[in-house]
Amino acid sequence: MDPHDSPHKERLWTPWRMRYIGGDAREEGCIFCNRLAADDDVSSLILHRAAHCFVIMNLYPYNTGHVMVVPNRHESDLDHLDEDTLTEMATVLPRILKSLRTVLGCDGFNIGLNLGSVAGAGVADHLHQHVVPRWEGDANFMPILAGTMVIPEMIPVTYAKTRAELIRVMDGADRFDTVVLSSDAEPVVWLKDGRIPSVEAEPGVPVWRAAIASLETPGAEIVGWSGAKKANDSTAPPGLVFRVDGRPSGSGWHAVPLRLGGPGAAGLSETDLATVNRTARNIAPWISAPTD
Repeated sequence: MDPHDSPHKERLWTPWRMRYIGGDAREEGCIFCNRLAADDDVSSLILHRAAHCFVIMNLYPYNTGHVMVVPNRHESDLDHLDEDTLTEMATVLPRILKSLRTVLGCDGFNIGLNLGSVAGAGVADHLHQHVVPRWEGDANFMPILAGTMVIPEMIPVTYAKTRAELIRVMDGADRFDTVVLSSDAEPVVWLKDGRIPSVEAEPGVPVWRAAIASLETPGAEIVGWSGAKKANDSTAPPGLVFRVDGRPSGSGWHAVPLRLGGPGAAGLSETDLATVNRTARNIAPWISAPTD
């Protein structure tokens, strides 16, 4: 059978790994120290900052949800780390596993350290612990040969889902903004009864699922993160950004431009205006694309 005739249009799609494979991903200095020193954790994919370590997504993942626990100190081996750092890394790990299980429904994990380049460490001078979610059959390539299309979830979506869940697990947050966007001709934000709606987290239900259900809008999809850029910044409400086609379901919705401008624009509260402006800076490239 000609693979082009397959009803599934075989495709193994992992475009973000091409820069890594081609060697274009290298940068000056330590990639972990560079990310830790930066101010934009959304772009850096930092999910959580603790006192002695941080949690960051792998930009070139082996599987969806691949994250790393990294000490703040630039050290190459475990025996160079102090006890507080080692204790904190061990304490953070089970909370990461709980969050990833909730978000992704994974069946297990590969967890480990590659110490030294001879052991396979891609960044040998700054140790990092890999956490790779696994599912039954995820390493079986027979479905590919049989005509199955494999398209992993996009990284900004996994980032938003996981960061929301980590905030609930780590900080006890129970309310999250649901910023609803559409881009029919010009990007707009949909307000519910004059403000950005929010959802209350439900026990045993992933934050992102509760948020999707609260919108009651078929086809709503998560596209990014609306909360603070810094992972340890609690001054901004945490939240997820959704894309819908047209108007959300139900009553009480009205649209305002995504790029609102100065204080008081569209009669929004200071908090909601800050969220809209932050969303415009955080969101994935589709919202900035020119329209014909």
